[in-house]
Amino acid sequence: MEKAEYQKHFELEESFWWFRGRRDVLLNVFRSRAALHAPLVWLDAGCGTGFNMTVFAAFGPVAGCDFSAEALAYCQQRGLRTIARADVQSLPYREGIFDAVSLLDVLYHKNIRDDVAALKDAARTLKPGGWLLVSDSAFNALSGSHDRAFHARERYRKKTLGPRIEAAGFEIVRMGYFNHFLFPLILLVRFWERVRGARRPDAASDLKAVSPAANAVLYGVLRLEAFLSKKIDLPWGSSIVCLARKNK
Repeated sequence: MEKAEYQKHFELEESFWWFRGRRDVLLNVFRSRAALHAPLVWLDAGCGTGFNMTVFAAFGPVAGCDFSAEALAYCQQRGLRTIARADVQSLPYREGIFDAVSLLDVLYHKNIRDDVAALKDAARTLKPGGWLLVSDSAFNALSGSHDRAFHARERYRKKTLGPRIEAAGFEIVRMGYFNHFLFPLILLVRFWERVRGARRPDAASDLKAVSPAANAVLYGVLRLEAFLSKKIDLPWGSSIVCLARKNK
């Protein structure tokens, strides 16, 4: 992603409505199926500025890696030490040492030359039966300046991401979408951006601080989706989520 986006992540990741809502969805999807009787050794691959590592630490020891030196510098500011500079397509970890691996908005980046190969390397580091938790951008119709800022290659759908996860040696346990209720509004905004100036060269993300009231309302929408995600997989949304298990 553009270097300026790392600072935005660092400043907003803890409190911004979208990050908070995504965490709630991911945790509810994970807890709905994963047995949590013992501590889990977790890898957050493509950990960015690191706040998710502090969240996953509730399950057990967490390691993180990212190719960006800027991202890892922010991780260090958070006091995180179990981090490494690494490409998620070639993870610097032994086979079968993790109970869970997360790839959160990582696979869609244009520097991921082969997302199946990246998923296979994640599988290599997992124990048999280990968990894979993936989130990513969904539906190419929503592509815009945000995607350019994050150097996106594509946005996924169930029919594109699912077969690739299975080809990497995983069994899909759950797969659905989030940002479901806001999806029509986001689609309308993207359409208007194209009408207004589809060829704009700028690459600005949608990450911008909003008023506390707006932040609370928008988070409330995603919190409702997180509640629903305990039981159901939503049929559309601006992001996709998948929980899968490594074949034994």
